[in-house]
Amino acid sequence: MDLTFPIDFVVLWVDDTDEKWQQEKQQYRELENDDKSISRFRDTGLFKYWFRSVEKYAPWVHHIFLVTNGQVPDFLNTEHEKITLVNHKTIMPVDALPTFNSSAIELTINNIPNLSEHFVEFNDDMFLNRPVKPTDFFNVNGVPKDTAGLNQIMPVENFDHVTANNISIINQTFNKSEVLKKEWRLFFNIRNGPLNIYTALLYFFPRFSRFYDLHVAYSFKKSLFNEFVTKNENKVFQTIHTKFRATTDISVWGVRYYQIATGNISPRKYNFGKFYTFADYQKIVKDILEQRHHIIDINDTIVNNYSEILNDITKAFNSKLSKKSSYEK
Repeated sequence: MDLTFPIDFVVLWVDDTDEKWQQEKQQYRELENDDKSISRFRDTGLFKYWFRSVEKYAPWVHHIFLVTNGQVPDFLNTEHEKITLVNHKTIMPVDALPTFNSSAIELTINNIPNLSEHFVEFNDDMFLNRPVKPTDFFNVNGVPKDTAGLNQIMPVENFDHVTANNISIINQTFNKSEVLKKEWRLFFNIRNGPLNIYTALLYFFPRFSRFYDLHVAYSFKKSLFNEFVTKNENKVFQTIHTKFRATTDISVWGVRYYQIATGNISPRKYNFGKFYTFADYQKIVKDILEQRHHIIDINDTIVNNYSEILNDITKAFNSKLSKKSSYEK
């Protein structure tokens, strides 16, 4: 079914091999307390397949906004009518730049000039993996498609503090019992699959411990995004002005949590997308070849046989997306 409103895609990207970027990062290195592994910023070279997948699987997209610090992928056709390059300085305060904090950048994407009310936000490691329709991301009334489920925080690294900060905002703003009572059709839904079990087990705890995070591209309404930012101005300000990811940060997941808690989502199957790490490379290759999920998130991690793994994943992508897209030179 065609929708009557445009849907934009927003994607963030960084080239860690750029010498100017490396020099700036080195200049502020004493502020970096987050994960310092090279995989945090490493460009895998797979980004061209993101554009190929969009053209092949989502030709209906209204516009693509590529957010960078001014860097431009070598392969990109910057003259394409559907592409707009967005510099960090366009959406972020001058005194917050340069930034190496993806959470800070993501919390300012609502400031992108000419961004549509309805948009989907991707990281550069989130790929469309099979044909998708506009109604996979929004319903006919413009409500974002998502999956509402409860989960627990199980700390293993600094990132879990960010999740805790996000859910803390939700608990300060909403009463869990009232939300679940009002929006029970979202939290207990056949499309949620096994997440219904997690939700049932956590149902009677007095506060939200976490919403289930699916690690896929998320659908947003800009008006709700703006609402969240306005209501949490101080926390957003602090995150935006933190140059590296920190335990005090909140993230764009907080906006997603806000949409769920306010009932502003429409249920979508829990397995619409799938999160993988490089250690799962055999499953990644299989998913690409068999197109098991609509979206796959291929998270770069430190592995011993990185080159071999990347080569296998590249071959799999090339078997499905060998044709150069119009987004490329």
